[in-house]
Amino acid sequence: MTPVMGSSLAACVFGTTLNSPILTAAGTSGFGAELSAFGDLRELGAVTVKSLAHFEHHGNPGPRVWPVHGAMLNAVGLSGPGIERWKREYLPALRSSRATVIVSIWGRSNDDYARAASELAAVAEDLTALEINVSCPNTERAGEMFGHDPEMTGRVVRSVVKEIDLALSVKLSPNTDRYLDVAQAALSGGARTLVVANTYLAQALNPRTGRGVLGSAIGGGLSGRSIFPLTLRMVQEVRERFPEVEIIGSGGVNGVQSVLDLLRCGADAVSIGTLNFVDPRLVFAIARELRSYADRSNVGSVAELQARFQHARGCD
Repeated sequence: MTPVMGSSLAACVFGTTLNSPILTAAGTSGFGAELSAFGDLRELGAVTVKSLAHFEHHGNPGPRVWPVHGAMLNAVGLSGPGIERWKREYLPALRSSRATVIVSIWGRSNDDYARAASELAAVAEDLTALEINVSCPNTERAGEMFGHDPEMTGRVVRSVVKEIDLALSVKLSPNTDRYLDVAQAALSGGARTLVVANTYLAQALNPRTGRGVLGSAIGGGLSGRSIFPLTLRMVQEVRERFPEVEIIGSGGVNGVQSVLDLLRCGADAVSIGTLNFVDPRLVFAIARELRSYADRSNVGSVAELQARFQHARGCD
């Protein structure tokens, strides 16, 4: 783990110790070190690379992003260069930045996920964890996400486990009432961490045309501060069901107080997404402000902070 200047707030996730519980959410900080133009990536717990497949994918037609009532609607559609090109063109900058790196993967089949993991195995030493995205609502298969079916999720995770020796997280979908069963299947399959959660299926219409504002006919995924209360409840429910599992809270984080609220409800780390589109400097500011809060509170880890919130948990 790369040391960071000054104090830190240690977070135990992926079976290791991160210097901060603040992560970037997949899809919100690019494929490489793009965010380093706005701050030192070592200040963050980890950078999560935008979801990659073993194949190149162009995603959905534009418009892909639209502001909606204090939130954001997006239907990017998992566009990406493919893993082999990513290794050549983007990974070197991440190495140079000395960032802690998580790669998110996706696919249309078990074999797609397995091949993605296999192609990343060659650079596993550069990565801290792999995030398995089974829950993107912005593809042509949004209505039949792997993350809506416990059996399918379990098969995907097991196929990835066979191909790479890395800590695995699974990004849950909030668009199903079966997410606790999906979480159980992910953990039984070999995941150690749950990302709670992804964006919410949503639509917005252009009042002049009566048509959707996005280029995707199926609408998109809603994110941003408006969904934070939903995220908070989901994190609390997952924590109550799985008291010893590592949880990354994701969705609607807009400042230090929302980070503290997620930690209070049982998250071990927090990923910041939509805020990176608002101002990419804010994720660094929140990480620094959280460290200042920890210094004032005389705590050096999330576990100590949770103990004060009566959510103390160990880290193996």
